[in-house]
Amino acid sequence: MSDRPIDPTGGQPGAQDQPSEEEVRAYLSQLREAPVEQVLAEVSSALLNAAQVKLGRRDARLLIDLTAAIADGGRDALSEDIIGQLDDALNQLRVAQVEAEKQVSASGEAESNDLGQEPSDAEKGPSEGSSSSGPADAGGDAASRLWVPGR
Repeated sequence: MSDRPIDPTGGQPGAQDQPSEEEVRAYLSQLREAPVEQVLAEVSSALLNAAQVKLGRRDARLLIDLTAAIADGGRDALSEDIIGQLDDALNQLRVAQVEAEKQVSASGEAESNDLGQEPSDAEKGPSEGSSSSGPADAGGDAASRLWVPGR
């Protein structure tokens, strides 16, 4: 499989030239034979790139948390090099997200198509579930708005 994933649509949303059945089969064959580490790296890369573009928004948090879940779930199957790269990227994005949230909060303007609420964690306890963190948090000090992944 090449370094770049094959896009059977030719990279054009709504393109009228649909891939042939043969092209789709070739893509699926490449995907089937690709090492799982490469697939996870490509998926994680796409999520991290999207999160970087969306910094300061609640949906960026969701993308960062999803990438962290992939890294955590694949820790035993992925090489130390890939895990190290993911962990470094996640740490950098988390810090950048907190800084970007401060800027968004200071502007007071909500962006369209952002999540309606903070991403939630299914494992929260009752006392944790009521706390909010992020730009929508109008009260409290800065420490109470600190983003903890998955919170």
